[in-house]
Amino acid sequence: MIEQDYVMRMINALAAMLARILLSKQKGDFPQALLDIEAAGKTLLGVDRTLVRQFSPAQLMDLFGSDLSVAVPKSYVLAILLQEEADVARRMGDQAESDRLHLRSLSLFLDTLFKGNMPVEPRHLELIGQVLESLRGCTLPADMLVKVFRFHERMGNYDRAENALFEILEVQPEFREEGLGFYRRLMEKPNAELEAGNLPRCEVVESIREIEGEWQPGTS
Repeated sequence: MIEQDYVMRMINALAAMLARILLSKQKGDFPQALLDIEAAGKTLLGVDRTLVRQFSPAQLMDLFGSDLSVAVPKSYVLAILLQEEADVARRMGDQAESDRLHLRSLSLFLDTLFKGNMPVEPRHLELIGQVLESLRGCTLPADMLVKVFRFHERMGNYDRAENALFEILEVQPEFREEGLGFYRRLMEKPNAELEAGNLPRCEVVESIREIEGEWQPGTS
């Protein structure tokens, strides 16, 4: 169980640091913004940018320990700082670096949602949406697509989950059984919920037939 008092102390401390980062960005002082981000990481998390670059998002979460009540909020704060650094990279004209940092941020945002089994704080889902929008048009790696697929199913965005599913199947045809499991779960839901998720029952049935039949990568 995540201790909400601890989370809010972290978020409140972060808010003041984000204000300084924002001010530096508004002034166009991007080197200072990066220094502000690094200072926030050291103060709140005890890590610096060099260490962050050396580890994968999963390894970074492990770095914060096995106690999820600590590791989840710290990883969430790191996700926010990576999102800020990605924005600085974009403003400096380095889109490739911005995309790379957004991917790391998204991974941590999704991992903290899944491991905590709930949003860390009210903005959590909004921030995931922001990062997904920033990555629109990018080719996501298969492991990230799987996380996005599971996120959208969890959120009831069934059409978006299906889009992610077919992207996964293009590179991992063996994911077919998990895809069929997704559609079987949808078949158990009421029509109103499927309509709200923009994937009506008739389309679910059609997709099941497609995957069970002669579907091959490149045909979706």
